Amino acid sequence: MKRICFILIIIFCSSGLFAEKQQPYIIGHITTCSGLINNYPADSINWFYRSSHKVIQFFAYFLFYTQSSFDSNLINRKYLFINPYEYYSGLKRIDEDTTFTFENIWVSPSKKVICEKILTIDKTSIDKRISVLDKQYIPYAFGNFIGINESFPENGQNGLPTEKGLYSIILYINGNLASITFFEMKD
Repeated sequence: MKRICFILIIIFCSSGLFAEKQQPYIIGHITTCSGLINNYPADSINWFYRSSHKVIQFFAYFLFYTQSSFDSNLINRKYLFINPYEYYSGLKRIDEDTTFTFENIWVSPSKKVICEKILTIDKTSIDKRISVLDKQYIPYAFGNFIGINESFPENGQNGLPTEKGLYSIILYINGNLASITFFEMKD
């Protein structure tokens, strides 16, 4: 019995060593809409008609942790070894969560990529703060839109949503899947 208790204690205590690091953000709201008003969705719809809509807007609202809002009890290293670059260079950890690269991919029903936008932000350059449950967060709204009958290459659009059916919008942050949402294109 003592041996079983000892093994359970070892397993319980060592499980924190292999735990993943807490995500550096909270996803607040994700939607598709027909446009933005004052940086917020004008509506929240996931079906669009060629005859009555001009654009499809993707909107994702994030709260990034500040030092005061980050739960230090949830921070765990992913590895048991020391990163040689980190150790010998004397630089801070290379996985510091201040710079975020957003990759936004729009995929048609036939699996064709019709839009891909990549954007990098540094959360330390954002002056806004929001207080939620006595913790401070940095709010950030990621948005992108495509035209239904007109292409917007400055947004990464390389095709029109010509197919009827269900499209997906995938968002990666720093190479990790953050969200997937859908909209339907109708005639």
